[in-house]
Amino acid sequence: IHNIAAFPLAIPLIAGPGAISATVLLSGHFDGFAAQAALVGIIFVSLAITYLVFVLAERIDRILGQTGRSILTRLLGVILAALAVQFVADGVRALMAA
Repeated sequence: IHNIAAFPLAIPLIAGPGAISATVLLSGHFDGFAAQAALVGIIFVSLAITYLVFVLAERIDRILGQTGRSILTRLLGVILAALAVQFVADGVRALMAA
């Protein structure tokens, strides 16, 4: 860890309102102990993957290089823009139906 001050900035991006809301909503749909245990297991698998990505971040960065980072940034930007358009379209459609 080169700069410990940067770590708290990432926490809201990882466990933000969307992730917390999704977890609460999913837990309401999972009835019984086995289903709740499965949800907790899924959360821990996600946590392990996130931890692994953080631990291997420098190595992944070296493998990707400048070109790979640029491609990945642009690709994820397109995906984010597509999601934003879909959310707006769904909202407009729901508003018109009401």
